[in-house]
Amino acid sequence: MNARFYDPVYEPILWLFVSIAFTIISLYFIYKYIRIEKEAKPFFKGLIAFSVLFTIARTIETYRRYYYVGDYYDIVDSNFTISGLNLILRLLYYIVAWTGISIFYFIFEQQIMDKKTKYLITICSILEGSFSCSLYFTANALWNFIIVAILFFGVAFVPIILFIYLITKSIYLSKKCGWIFNTIGFIFFILGVMGDLPESYEIVKYLPGEFVHYFNPIAQILGVIFLGIGFSLIYKKL
Repeated sequence: MNARFYDPVYEPILWLFVSIAFTIISLYFIYKYIRIEKEAKPFFKGLIAFSVLFTIARTIETYRRYYYVGDYYDIVDSNFTISGLNLILRLLYYIVAWTGISIFYFIFEQQIMDKKTKYLITICSILEGSFSCSLYFTANALWNFIIVAILFFGVAFVPIILFIYLITKSIYLSKKCGWIFNTIGFIFFILGVMGDLPESYEIVKYLPGEFVHYFNPIAQILGVIFLGIGFSLIYKKL
């Protein structure tokens, strides 16, 4: 196991850049929403909801971790038994983030997958957010952790399979390239989110601390960039 690493100067700056990146992509999606044709507007509502709410959630967590608590490992060290405003801010992060993710998946399954997935990813997203919050009231009980891990696999990696499916089914080159960019961006985003979660500490603690702490925000920024390019290619003529 590697020694713990914590950079109180550059880490919060990188995470603030994540919030800025999501703010920019939110404004871009709003701009596209105003200009695109009517049939594409419902899907862009999902993109806007996700990007705006995740911006808020990420900013809340950056404030909580680096400016309110000032400790990267407080959740792990307390075995998920934080309290007071610290707990409220952490729960807000989950609630706001997973609300945005659930809305995006709902519209993705409705508009892009034409309801073929029966909203299973959306349901898993809602359950994932709920059980992630319950970790803080069960002291990270094993049964709770297992449920969270299984649900996270469903909401994080099943969409990658669907994105690859959309690559193969896309007729036009621009859409095919768009879904390729989206797949790469989504993988970066998921890795950045997963590596930053305290639930993943038992895995990431074996990786170099510097790599983990700098990779997570950079991966999320790269994810935003690739997703922005991807959706701009798919909807460039609308």
